[in-house]
Amino acid sequence: MSFLSARCTAASLVTSRTSSRHARRGRHALQVSAAGGTSWDPEGLFKDAPRAGLIDRKLVQKEVANDKQYDVKMLQFAEAERAELQKKRDARKVPTIMEELTEYFLDTEAPEMEFEIARCRPLITAEYFAFLDTRIGLERFATVPDEDRLAELEGLREYLKAAVEAVDTAAASLAAPQERLKRLLEAKDKKAMLLEMAGNNEVDRAFIDLLDQNIEGATAAKNEPAADFMRKVKQAALRYLV
Repeated sequence: MSFLSARCTAASLVTSRTSSRHARRGRHALQVSAAGGTSWDPEGLFKDAPRAGLIDRKLVQKEVANDKQYDVKMLQFAEAERAELQKKRDARKVPTIMEELTEYFLDTEAPEMEFEIARCRPLITAEYFAFLDTRIGLERFATVPDEDRLAELEGLREYLKAAVEAVDTAAASLAAPQERLKRLLEAKDKKAMLLEMAGNNEVDRAFIDLLDQNIEGATAAKNEPAADFMRKVKQAALRYLV
């Protein structure tokens, strides 16, 4: 074999071995992605194909974290708002003199009127409405009537009448279930009393809600016997819910 032939043969062997190594490495270097593309990995470090949607998942996780932080901030804001509102309510002193009470109502902002009517309900009596009617009459038949003042007083009277009726109705609806529950708890034969209440259509949603409140209260106070008893009463009452 000539020197030239020997060199060609050696070169062929080197080329063949190099191609073989490249082919073996290429099996690792050329990775097929989940989306059908390829990525270059000469050292074969990534054994699995790249996973699609990683960025989307990171964005979703970030959004969830931001949502939780937002919820916490909103809860803190709501608590601060409630505390501030209660502070303002406590600072307002309710007058007992009828003339001053009238001005108190007229000076109260509209969103707070419902609260003030409920708080001042014991003061809004038949005598107070008679006083208000007298003030309206004096203003209406004055030598120079103040039309704005007259409209204020008449508007206040109509509002108070409607608001007082609503407050009394709500109070009655809350008191009735409490009276029924008291009757049931004091009865010697609770099953018979529950049947009697069912016959009178007294086992309604308000009564069930009251039982739920008692269950929650007993549970919060860690009074499990009372909570268990109320659960049994509720379970029995649900059969007759109207």
